[in-house]
Amino acid sequence: MKFNKILVFTIAGTILTSSLIASAEYNPNKVTKGPITTMNVKVSEELQDSYDNMKFVLVINGKGLDLKENNIYTKDNTIMIPLRIVSKALEYEIKWNNEEKTIDLTKGPHWITIKPGEDYYTFGKKAPIKLGTASEILKDRTYVPLSFLTDVLNIDVSIDETGVININSENSISEKKELLEIQGEITEINKTEKSTMIWIKGKKTDAGEKSVILHINDETPIVNPITDEELSIKDLKEGDTVRGFYGPAMTKSIPPQGKAEKIQILKDITVRTGKITSIMNNEKANQILIGDKANGIVLNISKETKIVTQDNKELSFEDLEEGMEIEAFHSIIMTMSLPPISSAQKIVVKNTDI
Repeated sequence: MKFNKILVFTIAGTILTSSLIASAEYNPNKVTKGPITTMNVKVSEELQDSYDNMKFVLVINGKGLDLKENNIYTKDNTIMIPLRIVSKALEYEIKWNNEEKTIDLTKGPHWITIKPGEDYYTFGKKAPIKLGTASEILKDRTYVPLSFLTDVLNIDVSIDETGVININSENSISEKKELLEIQGEITEINKTEKSTMIWIKGKKTDAGEKSVILHINDETPIVNPITDEELSIKDLKEGDTVRGFYGPAMTKSIPPQGKAEKIQILKDITVRTGKITSIMNNEKANQILIGDKANGIVLNISKETKIVTQDNKELSFEDLEEGMEIEAFHSIIMTMSLPPISSAQKIVVKNTDI
């Protein structure tokens, strides 16, 4: 592949073979005892900082970046850029983690790790991302592939035919967020000038942590999930049962901290998700079974039970079918039977063409 073919497209999602520069972390005050271990990172003798005498120029949010001695170069048709100077321009804090031997980038709740010399990049608690190009150390500076910006940091990047690389962190590429969730009790609320922090303690599930601190502000959606009424921060109280949704970008602290994408105030209800495995219709009540008889729950469906699609289209009990994936909001009061029986207040049918 000729490199000049790379310069004609806008990088969105995966940048074919382009990559980003990263700079190595160096602490001049650090004393290392014993033998010093270095990473054997091979750097090509044929690295170039231009193509057909065309110099690369970095522009971040409309401002040119003075790279000083941190040259952009290409290797195997991959653009490599310096990590430290670019990260700082994007307002990321950059540190060397001596224990894990990683470079850590942080910005608010965002936390990224890079292993120098390896094709290993992580964002929050997501699985490691492979970009097809390892970061490498050149002249005591760490470089990463340009695709690090788009595929890991989710930043909009484009390259024009003159070699200008435009990086726009204010216009990030939209993506479907993989939200995690926690259902539990608010044990503590702390307010700062910029945001409010709520500490939620619950049960650990596959969908998230058992204890998290979520940062919320006036823009965070806070709702009553039954009526869809919009609420505010002042409606949150210590002791309330809530359901918090948050992204995978979390701090390493205990408990981890992150930004809340949405808060549902549950109070005296709880949420169960799963498949409808049985539908019972008799003179006494309409009922559905979620899960199996050993670990599931039977829900009574009354005239007051709200049944809707994810798009909030109203449905009836007759629209429910076995095999449907649903989200059921029901009373915390349940019978002692097996399976337990409770009253459903709202049923949300997922992924349906109804």
